[in-house]
Amino acid sequence: MKVLFVANIGQIGGATNCLFTLANSLNKAKKIEPIILISKKGNLTNMCDKANIKYIILKFDAFVINEGSTKIKKIIKKFLFPIFKLRNIILNKAALNKIDNLIDMNEIDIIHTNVNRDNFGATLSKKYNIPHVWHLREFGDIDYKCLYYNKNYINYMNQNTDYFISVSNAIRNNFIIKGLDINKIYTIYDGISKFSDYDKKFSKNQLKILFMGGIQESKGQIQLIEALHLLSSDVLKNIKVDFYGNGSLEYIKKLKEKINEYKLNSVFKFNGYSNNLNKEIKKYDIGIMCSKCEAFGMVTIEYMANKLITIVSNTGASPEIVTSKSGFIYEYNNYQSLANIIKKIYYMDEITKKEISNNAFERSKYFSEEKTIENILKLYKKVIK
Repeated sequence: MKVLFVANIGQIGGATNCLFTLANSLNKAKKIEPIILISKKGNLTNMCDKANIKYIILKFDAFVINEGSTKIKKIIKKFLFPIFKLRNIILNKAALNKIDNLIDMNEIDIIHTNVNRDNFGATLSKKYNIPHVWHLREFGDIDYKCLYYNKNYINYMNQNTDYFISVSNAIRNNFIIKGLDINKIYTIYDGISKFSDYDKKFSKNQLKILFMGGIQESKGQIQLIEALHLLSSDVLKNIKVDFYGNGSLEYIKKLKEKINEYKLNSVFKFNGYSNNLNKEIKKYDIGIMCSKCEAFGMVTIEYMANKLITIVSNTGASPEIVTSKSGFIYEYNNYQSLANIIKKIYYMDEITKKEISNNAFERSKYFSEEKTIENILKLYKKVIK
């Protein structure tokens, strides 16, 4: 079975890593022959080269743009919206004309689009009459404020897709409400392959907090800053927070200004994006996810699989992952709720901490890469039939 994966344009982040993991695992197991369609050279092409996975580079465009993070950007994007839409049409039409020179589409059994921002896979499916599977990895509107070029994009998605893979029930329900065909949507959680079963040691008289993910408003870094500001100085002096991830300079500046205002410079550190935190992650006591509406939360699974005490907001898919026994759930935008949990963990004894972290580890096994691949293969077979 040959599957053409249409990679997302952005090549740094969880969606890209999930795509590569899926393609690489299926390739190693000789279950399918993956070919990845990539819009430009970068992080993903480097990973494919190392894993000996076939890919083709072809410039195509997403059928959404972000609304903009400031008033000025919103005005500019609204004004230029028709131009962006025209660019999308021109780029994808040109790509459609070029693809036959790069790959024999008659050999492709399934087209698998990796994110719901990209419609080029649907375009290919329509032209060549090849079954199309579309991954829903984000809400689109309430998390990233996406504006679709096609006003009837839900109808478009329904008409040009055989099955949708939702990474959580939260995403599934959201798209059903929007009008996506309920009979076409299957929830298949993403999974990880590395589970670190070791004797977890927690820091004495200190809390080391890890916050992984893109530095952007939807991820909620500001929530943690506001929460720690509410803690007493005798607790706060023993807390260290590491942010790992890239983001807009504008938003990072805003966070740093707030940290300066609260005199928390000794607490927070920005480390940029790291592709490999496997060794470092075990050094932390708490892993935190403050997203406004996380579509799934691969980072959350990684915290739990490494026995960190995990704190998440009560929005999006996070409550599907973290249970009352395997971590903590705070009320989003309630800084005091988050501060109370952090304070509670700070004064918690070692035995209780270990009990929670062990429960988190056991819970993380439910989200295994093996299970993800097994379920996606079942869906592929259903598509072919």
